[in-house]
Amino acid sequence: MKNIFLSSIIAIAACVFSCSCTAEDLLVNVHDLPQTIQSFLASHFPNTRAALAVKDGNEYEIRMDNGWEMEFDNEGQWEKIDCKRNEIPASVIALIPEKIVSYIRSNFENAFITEISKDRSGYDVELSNGLELEFSSKGSLRTIGD
Repeated sequence: MKNIFLSSIIAIAACVFSCSCTAEDLLVNVHDLPQTIQSFLASHFPNTRAALAVKDGNEYEIRMDNGWEMEFDNEGQWEKIDCKRNEIPASVIALIPEKIVSYIRSNFENAFITEISKDRSGYDVELSNGLELEFSSKGSLRTIGD
């Protein structure tokens, strides 16, 4: 009995200490997300739903019920979409510079985009064949890696 009690105390203490490391993270009810995020999800991901939403400082991290992950800034603009090994929806691909899409289609015709992130300097794209491409904000290729 003492072992069970002691094990329970240790487990609770471990949870408390691990949670204290992420004190900035706040669980957010999916219905309380900014309207721009809710609209984005409804428009581009109508066949899946948000299962978990976390506000981490100035960004929102969303996990969909199928495991896909997304990040949005404080204003609700997307920063990263990771569809794991699945293709990013065409409606999202339409939001990135056509120069990037054209480059990928002409040079990697059997591959598709599975993950994309953007920031002020440009776009990082991961393809289904494992390659990672980095583009400028205007769509010029910078680097190719794996």
